Amino acid sequence: GADLPLVRALPGADAMIVGASGLTEAHVRFAARYELARRIEDVLGRRNRALFLDARDALAGAPRVAAILAEELGLDDAWQASEIEAFGALAKGYMLNGAA
Repeated sequence: GADLPLVRALPGADAMIVGASGLTEAHVRFAARYELARRIEDVLGRRNRALFLDARDALAGAPRVAAILAEELGLDDAWQASEIEAFGALAKGYMLNGAA
């Protein structure tokens, strides 16, 4: 959309995280900076929809999303671990057999 030039100007514009939805590192940074994304679920479920397109792919990208959010928001490793665990439980509910 209209924000594409701004997204492309952010670090990680070519660094793919979730192929199923086209999520890059720059998209995560944009979501944190301009769309008030504060959790992995905000990015992978609400902003990018990766969770609904391919829950396994979204789950695989969750640690990288957590690391970028932590960097952007000044959060620590404990926050990252907690977020990854919470998103993992959520993502499993979107998988056909409920297992990762």
